[in-house]
Amino acid sequence: MQKQTNNTFTQVIAAASPPSVFKGVLLRAAIISLIIGSILTLVNQWLALFGEEQIQYLPLTLVYLTPFFVVAISQVIAIRKAVKDMLKTQNSTFQKKPFIQTALQHGIPVRAVSLGLIVGSLNTVIVATVVLSSGGSVSDLPVKLLAQSYALPVLFGLVSQSISYRRAAAALSAAHQAAPGI
Repeated sequence: MQKQTNNTFTQVIAAASPPSVFKGVLLRAAIISLIIGSILTLVNQWLALFGEEQIQYLPLTLVYLTPFFVVAISQVIAIRKAVKDMLKTQNSTFQKKPFIQTALQHGIPVRAVSLGLIVGSLNTVIVATVVLSSGGSVSDLPVKLLAQSYALPVLFGLVSQSISYRRAAAALSAAHQAAPGI
């Protein structure tokens, strides 16, 4: 009977995962990227937009691309973790916990920091390469932008993974309850 229960639960998760849980990952990432990128552009390039400074196109591009990739990757990682946790525990009931509790569990902080370090390092390499190859020096590197490229992906990753984990766990639980006899 245990084998039948495990097989049934696995079938429910397999049936629920692709269409209902992953649906909208890219759309949500794009919307969040547009919002965050626009806010960061206003903060970082205010004088270029409304004053007499030149627009810096590389930072402009990075403030939109970075949140998009961080949020999309974070959502996929969190959804996969929710599926893995539900399969491991065979618990088909989503227990709504406070948001902060979800954010601090399920390995989310470690993954958010790891993703932030990877993304921040990639941004640093890109910016440093452009600055140094165009005749600039290390002192010409935009320190505020580089600090943002580490700190903000950690924050976005933590929030995005927490929301996505909760959304996926709830969807999987609902799918199981809607089709208990699969």
